[in-house]
Amino acid sequence: MSTSTIDLFKPRVMRAALEQLKPPRQFLRKTFFPNVETSDVELVDIDIVTESRRMAPFVSKRSPGKYVERAGFTTSTVSPPMLAPKMSLTIPDLEIRAPGEYLYSQRSPNDRAAEILRRDMQTLNDIIARREEWMCAQVLMNSSIQISGEDVTESLTIDFPRDSSLSLGTLSSTDRWDSATGDIPKQLRTWRRLVSQKSGVSLDIMVASPEAIDAMLSNKLLIGDATRGGQLNSLNMQLGQIKPEIRDEGAVFWGTFAGTNIQIWSYDEWYIDPADGVEKPMIPAKTVLLGSTQARTAMRYGGVGVKTSEQSIGIVADSRVVETWVEREPAVRWLKISSRPIPVPIQNNAFMTVQVLA
Repeated sequence: MSTSTIDLFKPRVMRAALEQLKPPRQFLRKTFFPNVETSDVELVDIDIVTESRRMAPFVSKRSPGKYVERAGFTTSTVSPPMLAPKMSLTIPDLEIRAPGEYLYSQRSPNDRAAEILRRDMQTLNDIIARREEWMCAQVLMNSSIQISGEDVTESLTIDFPRDSSLSLGTLSSTDRWDSATGDIPKQLRTWRRLVSQKSGVSLDIMVASPEAIDAMLSNKLLIGDATRGGQLNSLNMQLGQIKPEIRDEGAVFWGTFAGTNIQIWSYDEWYIDPADGVEKPMIPAKTVLLGSTQARTAMRYGGVGVKTSEQSIGIVADSRVVETWVEREPAVRWLKISSRPIPVPIQNNAFMTVQVLA
């Protein structure tokens, strides 16, 4: 009986290997954009729904009925930005031992090539996943995405309309979370009502920067001090409990405020900004993001053009498209992973941002 070996560089095999890799922290994408939609076309539609609280009109009992227009929404068509990082595998790479490999290792070049492929796929997948998380953060925090870079011929800003009342800016000095008069539970109740009014869905999660969480945990009105108990310990009203739990994705769950059903999270994740090379947090300092995990959203992916055979090309609908090819002189194998993601907040009024510290 003949046996056959699996070609590690076949697209089917590489795609299966890619699915087994764990991307870096993607708390925002997995929390707010869990629904993945792929397309085999160049353009993607962005629908933004505007909710309204209309009532059915009164009509005569002899009336055939009153025409009612469908709920309004706006649609724009965009070309999702392309991500296509690639890495090379050369003959010297096959001759040099990998980091951590035994100095006198007898591994064959094929074994070493397989290990290099795995590490390179992990690297490419990680940087794409981190860019996706950054895009989600930009949509949620700023309601827009700025597409720019040295390889982008024309900078582009993709806007997602949101009611202006949902971007509060910086709180007043008496309302800030480091103020003795900053009533955090009351603020959350007010913001919950505002989002419910504008979107029709209720806030159920708050993601805070480390500075905002630290201010909340030391807020005298909430926690109390040596002279008086705080609102969390009030005998007259149970406002919630602080019970920190470290979860996956770099997030910490702190508890839930009773009466609002809002879960309190903090998120520790950073990225290197290509514009200035500075490491920055996904959630801007001193800021909180409030949103609803029940809001209609989608993580959409545009089609990626690829060479399907020696004589033809086509478009692949997938969140990751893996390609590899060999150049003869000098001998080098290229590995590329392409993706065209765009997070779409269909109910964009279900999110709001507040700077809670000066």
